[in-house]
Amino acid sequence: MKFEREAPLEDARALAREALGGLRGGDPDRAIDACDHALGLLLPAGPSDALADVLRWKGSVLRDRGGYSAAAELYAQSLAVSDSLGYQPGRAHALNCLGTVAHFRGDLPAAERWYGEGARLAHRLADRRLSGMVQQNLGVLADIQGRTDEAIAHFRLALVAFEQEEQFDAALWVLNNLGVLYTREGATARAKDTLDRARALANQLGDVASEGIVEENRSSLFVALGQLDEAEMAATRAYGVAEQRRDNTRRAGALRAFSRVTRARDPKSTQAIVVLDRALALAELSEDVLLRVELLTDLGDACRDCGEPARGRESWRCALEVRRL
Repeated sequence: MKFEREAPLEDARALAREALGGLRGGDPDRAIDACDHALGLLLPAGPSDALADVLRWKGSVLRDRGGYSAAAELYAQSLAVSDSLGYQPGRAHALNCLGTVAHFRGDLPAAERWYGEGARLAHRLADRRLSGMVQQNLGVLADIQGRTDEAIAHFRLALVAFEQEEQFDAALWVLNNLGVLYTREGATARAKDTLDRARALANQLGDVASEGIVEENRSSLFVALGQLDEAEMAATRAYGVAEQRRDNTRRAGALRAFSRVTRARDPKSTQAIVVLDRALALAELSEDVLLRVELLTDLGDACRDCGEPARGRESWRCALEVRRL
């Protein structure tokens, strides 16, 4: 009887490893199917560490495609299973994941609370990977809130932790975020080096989702450098990744990159408004509040430059309303 009981759990663990391997790949639907198959084996067996992990991993696939409500529900279930077992690493990871959902929804105080609780638990567990993940997420929050020096400090702590542990998949995320920060601060040479490192890691690891995001950010860097052909090529690659993954959130992000190239070539081009309208329609299908705010702000700027000041003011007003939700 013992072997009969363990066999489904081992099968589920194998499926879960497959799902984890496809988490950031080019076929998120396959990762979800693997998670669902694993859950079909795990749920009848009752609470287990594996169940907590697979619930969380499925949540992350959905989160990365903009399905924040479904992801939050799965993270909450993972947290409950972890708590019922006293599975502290599972609890810490679930807390950090709940923080990411709050962050993308624009609820930064809630995100900071989740991250803070996850950081304290990760420290007690001496979990260097999770501590690095939380440091990275705290860096993103600090960056959004304009605390640049604090953001850089968090990112550097995270990068050291990941590199020491040879967690190159996680180091990639930090490099991407540092590249965005350096671009905004005008440190373009440092930004290019950092984003090139991130892109090389994404290719090496087969992390298709991150590759697309890095290309969006490389497009912004090339616009800042005035290298508009390179910016358009990077935006094209980003959109291709989003199409491959059927990811409406990142389709919208790539279209935003295209609109910036268009406006850099001709600030009065109405084509930028057309592209941003399309991006907003896609963003409405996801729950990424921060992306919607960025798109509405860009649309306001584009309308102003194209001689549509009333529509521009309305877009800016909507951006403020969305930010306050």
